[in-house]
Amino acid sequence: MQSMARKLKGGLKTWLCGLAALVLAASACLCQQFSFSSITDGLGNLNVNCMAQDRSGYLWVGTENGLYRYDGREFRQFSAADGLHGHIIESLFTAPDGTLFVGTTTGIYFERQDGQFSQIHAPAPVTEFSARIGTVFTAIAPDQVVTADRSGGFLLRRIAADNWVAEPMYLEGTEIWSVLAGPDGVLWYGCDADLCRLQNGITTHLRAALHLPEEEWLHLLLGRDGHLWVRGVTHLGEVMPTENSFEEHDVPGRSNSTTHAELVEDADGHIVASQGSALGLWENDHWRMVTALNGLSRYDISGLFVDREGSLWMGVAGHGLLRWVGQDRWEAYTSANGLSNDIVWSSLRDRSGRLWIGTESGLDYLSAGETTPKAWQAPGIQTARAVSLAQSADGSVWMGSAAGSVVRIDPATMAGRQWKVPEVYRVLADGGRVWIATSAGLYVVDTAGADRSPRLVEDGAIAHPRQRFTDLNLDKANQLWAAADDGLYRMDESGWHHIDPGLANVKPYVIAADATGNVWAAGAFPGLVRLRIVGDRVVESEHIVRRNLLSDRVGSLAVDHRGWVWVGQDAGLTVYDGHAWRSFTQDDGLIWNDTESEALAEDPDGSMWIGTSGGLSHLLRPQPVPASSPPAPVFSQIMFGAAPISNQTQVRWSASTLAITVSAPSYRDASHIRIRYRLMGADSGWMDTAERIVRYTHLEPGPYRFQAVVVDESGGTISTVGGDSAAEVVSPLTDISFVITPRWWQSGPVRLALMLAIALGVVLAWRWSVHRLVEQKRHLEMAVLHRTEDLEREKAELLRAREQMRHFAEHDDLTGMWNHRIILERLRQEVDRSRRERTPLSVILVDLDHFKNVNDTFGHQAGDLVLKEIGAILQGAVRSYDWVGRYGGEEFLLILPGSGFAGARIRAEQLRMAVQWAHIHDGQRAIPITASFGVASGFPSHFEALLRASDAALYRAKENGRNCVIANEIQTGEGAEPTEGQTG
Repeated sequence: MQSMARKLKGGLKTWLCGLAALVLAASACLCQQFSFSSITDGLGNLNVNCMAQDRSGYLWVGTENGLYRYDGREFRQFSAADGLHGHIIESLFTAPDGTLFVGTTTGIYFERQDGQFSQIHAPAPVTEFSARIGTVFTAIAPDQVVTADRSGGFLLRRIAADNWVAEPMYLEGTEIWSVLAGPDGVLWYGCDADLCRLQNGITTHLRAALHLPEEEWLHLLLGRDGHLWVRGVTHLGEVMPTENSFEEHDVPGRSNSTTHAELVEDADGHIVASQGSALGLWENDHWRMVTALNGLSRYDISGLFVDREGSLWMGVAGHGLLRWVGQDRWEAYTSANGLSNDIVWSSLRDRSGRLWIGTESGLDYLSAGETTPKAWQAPGIQTARAVSLAQSADGSVWMGSAAGSVVRIDPATMAGRQWKVPEVYRVLADGGRVWIATSAGLYVVDTAGADRSPRLVEDGAIAHPRQRFTDLNLDKANQLWAAADDGLYRMDESGWHHIDPGLANVKPYVIAADATGNVWAAGAFPGLVRLRIVGDRVVESEHIVRRNLLSDRVGSLAVDHRGWVWVGQDAGLTVYDGHAWRSFTQDDGLIWNDTESEALAEDPDGSMWIGTSGGLSHLLRPQPVPASSPPAPVFSQIMFGAAPISNQTQVRWSASTLAITVSAPSYRDASHIRIRYRLMGADSGWMDTAERIVRYTHLEPGPYRFQAVVVDESGGTISTVGGDSAAEVVSPLTDISFVITPRWWQSGPVRLALMLAIALGVVLAWRWSVHRLVEQKRHLEMAVLHRTEDLEREKAELLRAREQMRHFAEHDDLTGMWNHRIILERLRQEVDRSRRERTPLSVILVDLDHFKNVNDTFGHQAGDLVLKEIGAILQGAVRSYDWVGRYGGEEFLLILPGSGFAGARIRAEQLRMAVQWAHIHDGQRAIPITASFGVASGFPSHFEALLRASDAALYRAKENGRNCVIANEIQTGEGAEPTEGQTG
C-alpha cells in the first residue's frame, strides 16, 4: 500500500508539473516570427538522424540512407567506395583528438587521417556492432571512447594512428541505452529503466534515490552549470549531482513515441529539446516553445545539434536540415503574426511600452506584454501608408501618412484627430513642437498651444517654403536638421540656416547626425556620404560605397544612443560601430532584405527595429562587430587531372588542370564569406573569389605552394572614417606544398635542342613569309590604285548628283529662278543686314496681268512659255547682287539691297516697260503681256513689313487699271505712314 501511495504521489506530482509546464510554455510561445534556413539541395536522403562537426569544421549528417558532409555550400556523400558500408546512420561523435565516429545499424566506423573510413570490429562473442539513436558515444580519455551498443557497453581504444580496437566493458544492466563522461572520472549511463553512475569502480542506481520516473534514458547532457539533463521517450528532467536531487521538466505538447526526442545546449546555455514538430528552450524555469506559428516546420524534429559558431541545426523528418538563423538575436512580425500588412514603414515604442507599427495598410500597435498586434482605427481617420511616427513631450503619438494627413493619438484614451497636409515624409518631435516634412513644405505643430493645427514654416533662410522636405533629424545639441530639394538646413537657437554644400555638392534625401558632429546623408547619388560641417558650410566629405555597404541604394539612416550608424538598403542592413562595418541579410536573421525608407528605430532598451517589405524585424541585442577571425579554410580535394594531391607529394606533369576545392566551414555568415588565395610558383599576388573551386591550367613542372585564407566581409573592412587604416578580418592561413615533376622531354638539353629547332623553323618561315608579303603588297597596290580610280569617279558622280539635287531644291523647275522658300530666306537675310548696316532695302512684287486669259486663249504650254520669258527678262534686268525669285503662280519677287525709294521705283518702271514691249510668240501668234508692280522701300524692322507694303502697292496697281507701278516708302519703324507714288 505504501509503495502504491508513493507511485500515486509521484504520478500526481509528474502530472501537476507537466500541467504547470504546459501553462508556462503556452504563455511563452510568443507569436514572433523567426528565420529558419532550409537546406536540402544535394542531401540525398532527407530523413536526418544525427549530426556532428569534425575538427576541420565540416558538418556531418547521418541519414536513413547514407552519410553526408556539408561545407556550407554543398553536400558530399560517403559510401562503400570511401570504406563506409553501413547506410543507416544512427549516431555520430567527434572525439577530443578530432576522430569522427559513425554508428550504423551494421557497425561502427571511424574516419582515418586520409579521409577514408575503417570499421571497428566487435570483440567476440559479438559478431557486429549495431548502434542506436541517442547519446551512445563519450570520451573518457583522448584515445579512449565508450560506446553504448545494442549488445552492451564497449571501450574503443586507439592503438595506432589509424587503428582503433574494441574491448568489452562491464556496465551493469541488460540494456545500455546511453553513456556520458562527467568530471572527476564519473560515467553516467542509462541502464535498463534506470540511470546509473559509475565512479571509482562503483556503480550506483539512482532511480529510487532521486525518485526518477521509470524510463529508458536515451539522451544525456551535461550542462554548463554541472547539472545533468536526462531524456527518455516520455520524460525529461534535470539531475543536480551536488544536491543529489532530480526535477522533472517534461516538454509540453504531444508525446512522441519514436526516438526523435532530442536534447542539446545552445550557445547561450539554454537547454533545447524537441517535442514532435515543436522546439522548447528552458528559460527561467519554464519552457519557451517555438512552433510552426513562429516559422518552424510543421514536421517532426528528428535531430538537434549546435555547431562551434553557436548555430542550432535541426533534422526534420523527411525534409532535410533546418538552421535557426539569428537564434535569440532576431525576431520579426509579419502579416502571419497579425500585422495589417507586410510592408512596414515605421515603428515607435511609446512611454507606456506600447509598440506602434506603421504599415502600408494602416497603423498597428502591440501593447506591453501582448504578443499579437492590433489595428488602431478611429471614425473618419485614414491611416493607410503610415510612413512616420513620433511621440511629443505631452505623450501624444503622432503619425504621418504618405496619403496626405497627420494624426495625433492620445495614448490614454486611444482617441485620435486628423489634419490634412501634403504627402508626409517624416514626423519628428522636438520638445513641445512636432515637425512634419512634406512634399510641399515643412510644417510645425505647437503641442502646448491651444491650436495644434500644423502651420507652414516660413523663414528668410528657406528660399522656397513650398519645396519638398524629405527628412528630419535631431542631433545631440538639439539642433534640428532638415533635408530639402535645395539642400540641407539646420535650425539652432539663432534660427534657420541653409548649409553651403561646398565641394561635396550633395542634396541628401535622408540624413542622420551622429555624436561626433558628422551628418550622414544619402540621396540620388550612389552609396552614403559623411559630411563634416563647420558653421554653415560643408568642409569635409567622405563617400562610402561597396564593399562597406550591401547596395548603392540607401533608403534609411539612423544613429542610435551608442553613436552607431545604421544604414537600410534594398539588399539588407549595415551598421557602423565607429570602427568597422557589419551587414545583415536574411542569411543572418533579417526577415527580408528590402528595407523601407525611414524604417529604422531604436527601442529604449537599445534594440533596433527594422521595417522591411516583408515584415518588421527586431535585432534584440546589437553588438559590436566581432574581432574574432573566421575559421581557417579546408582543402576538401586537390586533383591534378585524375591524380589526387596531398601535402608534400610529387605528381608527374601532364596537360591536365589543377583543381583545388576550398571549403570555408562557416555556416552562420556564409553569404559574407569569400576565399583569398595564391599559388606560389604561378601567381604574382593574392586573388579573391566567391567560388569554392580554384583551377589552374598549363602549369609548368616545378615546386608549388598553395595558400588560402577566409575573408569575412560582413565585418571585414575597417572604415577610414576618423583616420583608421583599412584592414580585413581574415582567418588563419592554410597551405599545402607539392611538386610537379617534368617528363623526359622536358629536361634542359631536350628543351634547348627543341628551342634551336623552333628558332630555325621560325627563320625559314619568316623568309618565306617575307616573299609572300612582297607579292601580296604588289597585288594590293594595284588593287588600291584601281579602287582609288573607281572611288574618284564615284565621288565626282555623287558631287554632280548632290549639286543637281541642291539646285532642284532651291530653284523653280519652270523658270530656273529661286523658288518661294529660298527667295523668302534671302529676304530675311537682307532685312537683317539692312538693320545692321542701316542701309535701305527695296522689294518689287510683280504680277502678270490677266494671265488666266493667256492660259485660256493660248493654252497652258503658252502660259509656261510666258512665265519663262518674263523670268528671263527680270533676271537680265537686275544687278548681280539683286535677287529674283518666283513668288507664286504668276508672281515674281525682286530684292534690291541698298536701293532707295526713287531707285527702286525707276527700276520697276523700267521692268514694266520691258515686259510690255516683250515679243513672245507661240508659233505664229504673238502673245501680248503686261504686268503690275508693287514697290516697297525703306528701313524695315522685319521682312513681313516689306512684303505687306509691296503687296498693298501691288493691290492698288491692280485697282488702278493694271500695267502700272505703285511704290510705298517705309520710314524708320514699321508703324510710320507710307509714301505712295504711281507711274503707269
